Amino acid sequence: MIVIALCCAGLSIALAFWIGQQLFTRAMESYRQTFTQETGAGLRELFVFVDPSRLWPILVCLSAGSALLCWVVSRSEVLALLCASAALLLPRFALAKAVRSRLARLDAQLPDALLAMGATLRSGASLGVALRALVQDADAPLCQEFGLVLREQRMGVTLATALLNLNHRMPSESIQITTTLLRVAAASGGSLADLLERLSETLRARQHLGMKIDVLTSQGKLQGWIIGALPLVLLVVLSQVDPYSVGILFNTQAGQMVLGVIIVLECSGIFLLRRILAICP
Repeated sequence: MIVIALCCAGLSIALAFWIGQQLFTRAMESYRQTFTQETGAGLRELFVFVDPSRLWPILVCLSAGSALLCWVVSRSEVLALLCASAALLLPRFALAKAVRSRLARLDAQLPDALLAMGATLRSGASLGVALRALVQDADAPLCQEFGLVLREQRMGVTLATALLNLNHRMPSESIQITTTLLRVAAASGGSLADLLERLSETLRARQHLGMKIDVLTSQGKLQGWIIGALPLVLLVVLSQVDPYSVGILFNTQAGQMVLGVIIVLECSGIFLLRRILAICP
């Protein structure tokens, strides 16, 4: 009976290990596909043409290395697992932030670009000539996006379709208004220079209003950073004042669970605060 019980226990452990391995493999494969698709789209938006499938092995090695380093320092499996997960997720957040920053730079360039286009049109040039002059004189990312519009036109795409593609690539309200104005003016005619100058003034006023809102919410952002950093600062201070009690957090299972809960709550608080401040404007 003992042999049968041991065999059943061994089979159960082997089956549980196999099921866990299958679930882990499927989860990693699903995340790999999601990472490859989102990273490829984000890099193309940044005009960085790199095969995203080559980045996946580097990310896996980075995740494994950070987990090993964390385990060597803390001897905590929970913290090592959290470090590995963070190493897998942080590149996606960093890429999304880079895409948002590029979109913000494009919005900041639009008012001056529209004024320049209006001046070119007043001199008697056509819309195509104004766009080419804008691409030659402007900085990235505006010259890249409108340069792509001109290249699509040279490939046989109509101006309206190329502007729609620009609107899909850069989902901004300012870009939507600008592309709509250019498409309507190109189809119906009219004094496009006056419209561009008025739109430039409107966009500049919107940007000034957005900067005022950023100033008014900066105190809330600073308070969020301070409150979020307080647990880490207190942990460092307590590690110098009472290292034995702090060591319990890292060396015992209950302490590691408490650290895990703290990290989850910290990340949730940062996420909720960013969403609240993003909705305020």
